[in-house]
Amino acid sequence: MALRPRTVKAGSLAAIAVPTVLGSTLLSPASAFAPVVQDIPGGTPQGSLFTATAQSTLSQVAVQVRQQAEAPATNQVQPIQQTYTAQATQAAQTEQATPATFQSAQTTPSAQATQTAPIVTEPTLSQVANAQTAQAAQSTVAGSTVPATRTNQTFLSYTSPAGTTSRYHVYAEGVDFSKPVGVVFYFDGDYWRNDQSKVYDPSGELAQMAASAAAQNMLFVPVISPDTNRYDAGVTWWEDMERNGEFFRSFASSFIAANGVDSSNVWTMGYSGGAEFITYELNTKPQTWRNGGGSIMVAGGGLDEGTPSAALKSQPMFWYANSNDGTGETYPQTWSARGAVEGGYNAYRNAGYTNASATVLNGSGHFDYNFSQILSNSLTKGKATAAPKAEQKQQSTQRARTMSSATYQSYTSPAGTTSQYHVYANNLDYSKPVGVVFYFDGDYWQRDESKVYTPDEGMLAAMGKIANARNMVFVPVISPDTNASGDGITWWEDMDANGEFFRSFAKSFVSENNLDASQVWTMGYSGGAEFITYELTDHNTSWRNGGGSIMVAGGDSDGSVDADATTKASPMYWWVGANDTSGNTNPVTWSARGAVESGYNAYLSAGFSDARVKLIDGFSHHDYDLPHILASSLDFAGKTPALGYSDLSDSNPNYNEISWNSDHRIMLGFADGTFRPNASVNRAQLATYLYRVAGRPAVNAPAVSPFSDVPVNHPAYKEIYWLSQQGITGSDFRPLEAVTESTMAEFMYRAAGSPAQAQGGYASQALAWTASNGIGTGSTSSAAITRDAMAGYLYIYAN
Repeated sequence: MALRPRTVKAGSLAAIAVPTVLGSTLLSPASAFAPVVQDIPGGTPQGSLFTATAQSTLSQVAVQVRQQAEAPATNQVQPIQQTYTAQATQAAQTEQATPATFQSAQTTPSAQATQTAPIVTEPTLSQVANAQTAQAAQSTVAGSTVPATRTNQTFLSYTSPAGTTSRYHVYAEGVDFSKPVGVVFYFDGDYWRNDQSKVYDPSGELAQMAASAAAQNMLFVPVISPDTNRYDAGVTWWEDMERNGEFFRSFASSFIAANGVDSSNVWTMGYSGGAEFITYELNTKPQTWRNGGGSIMVAGGGLDEGTPSAALKSQPMFWYANSNDGTGETYPQTWSARGAVEGGYNAYRNAGYTNASATVLNGSGHFDYNFSQILSNSLTKGKATAAPKAEQKQQSTQRARTMSSATYQSYTSPAGTTSQYHVYANNLDYSKPVGVVFYFDGDYWQRDESKVYTPDEGMLAAMGKIANARNMVFVPVISPDTNASGDGITWWEDMDANGEFFRSFAKSFVSENNLDASQVWTMGYSGGAEFITYELTDHNTSWRNGGGSIMVAGGDSDGSVDADATTKASPMYWWVGANDTSGNTNPVTWSARGAVESGYNAYLSAGFSDARVKLIDGFSHHDYDLPHILASSLDFAGKTPALGYSDLSDSNPNYNEISWNSDHRIMLGFADGTFRPNASVNRAQLATYLYRVAGRPAVNAPAVSPFSDVPVNHPAYKEIYWLSQQGITGSDFRPLEAVTESTMAEFMYRAAGSPAQAQGGYASQALAWTASNGIGTGSTSSAAITRDAMAGYLYIYAN
């Protein structure tokens, strides 16, 4: 695991400046991902499938195979069936040496578009890590892309991020892409020679199977194994299952995303060794490349080791074996396809797979299966046994259980890892769906330097209020990991273990409290942001089915992002200060801005359609207003800005804040379709804006105006009178006078109820109050505030 930066002490809340974020912008994504838009005869006994003599298990056969010399078969087509030998492939985990180009506010983010020069020259985080551990950086083999396919194509090529290459066919004819499209991935048996396998004859039996898939509006994709047998001839799926599994999972994710496939209708089908690949490898690992579908195993599919994945226990699992397909039918002769089917079926049933069945066919042996009929019947049966849509909807609308705020709660994962967390759950509306924000702080040399150890004050409490106001629980999680000295905390030093702990905790917390799994957000600062992008979003995401991620001052990637289509559609928002470069953390060569640059571009290139960056002028590593960042990110997520102003584009530094104002009908444009961002704001307009932020309360304005310069028929008379009732007094109001920062401070301070505030060197309590809340700088300048800047101030004031 590459080393990642530690965060030096950020200081207490009182010592942290909270400047405005108005010199920043969320960039639009490069492009929105748009998806194109009769059982087989045979019994299905209950309990144990067979009463025949027990056959050798797959692991037992492995011992025999290793002791025997393998001789190539004669002209007869003979699938070879041996076993999976658990030998982990040591794929090089290397880093991207060339930094990607950071998207500036003036650039339309696009993986293909012309971009500005890199903004940093200092080493990337990955380069620093390699220098510290190996004194040398290695290059990563980039994964290839999968083209969208609408016609039959044969022998297409794909290379996984680990550099594994193989080929596949796509049968798309007869599929209606105006409707949801599913897919069947097919893995053939293992053969001594390539020409013995049907995957090398795309016009033969594969075409018949494709017709069965097309009848269900599904693509049919036979995948050729990237692995050869030990004589470097033929094909095999089971000899190096981990490497083959990495290849297929990467390919499947890319194919599903590129072709707009319905990820809830993804099936796998395997014959002999291909069936074993499904049950030993694919279905025992996190299936992030699909969230529904099923598996079909023909003449194989055992499981005498490993544990089935619990993520899709309700998915259909259908096994088929000919009645005479026992020992002596394949090599080695001691292996029995029927015995493998028995073992796999019983193992999955015992693991809680409720939709598993096995069928004994009246065929003779290992070589006379009707694959197209098996596929057709399995897909039909799978559709009939699928959970009704209404039930799924009912489950997704379960209401959260009542929760209480609490600190230092403890959780222990199944692996025995223990740590603590806090819960902020105030004023939640349990009659509506309740979401959650999990927060990961930065890494510190001493534990008490982290804000997660001051839960009752400072930023955590403020962030809790922000989340609760949006009907979301706020849950800061304390890392179970310590740094090398044992005194501090870190999320990145052992990401695998920390990831196992958090995924287990998150799944348990969401489930036990009946939270809305489609509104699960993660937020991380510095090392916590790295944990999100390196570990959580790039691995098993079965603990949620929606939400988003917020990365502050970090969030790098090694470039090999692998996620399913659902995850790729989730918001990914990076925030970083323009001055947060090398020298602000340890190691001093690491740059938070460089990490954001690298992570953003990696996720954008991987197809994340809502990846954005917000560059904050003047900020360094310890200046971030995390409550404001949380509020802004949650409010922006998933919204199409209701703008349409002819003089405004997303290059405006305050585009998001203007969008928020427009969405909430606070600050609107003009009748000619313009917003006039550079025009000044007058006092009557500001009175109107503050009245709308207050919720448009009822006003009993007098019939005779108390103002010498505001008649009762003035368009803003009601709003101005309301503001005067908040403490803005005087016989004249000067409605057309431009608003300065001092004026804005007085208006907002009075409208907020004149809260207690130490003047602290500012010209007035009002200026001190607005400055302390990140609204302006406390300046007494006579400069007029422009409309786009006011939109930003109003956003901060309201949130």
